[in-house]
Amino acid sequence: MLKPEHLQKISDELTAKLSGFNQPLASGQALKSLVKEAVAKLDLVSREDYDRLLQIHQRTRQKVDELSSRVTELETKLKN
Repeated sequence: MLKPEHLQKISDELTAKLSGFNQPLASGQALKSLVKEAVAKLDLVSREDYDRLLQIHQRTRQKVDELSSRVTELETKLKN
């Protein structure tokens, strides 16, 4: 996910590159708004969705580890 610092850096770079044009930019805030709008169109995952999926993954990983341990234990018992 893009951090505000990254958006600021992109905005600053665009402002610097566009400063050579004859027409001045309306404001830095307008440029930030344009950048945020462009980022909003990207196919990104929200932090909340990411955190929720990470929790699901961790629970699944824990279950897999428990089941793997149980299978190993049962295999050991079966060999004896």
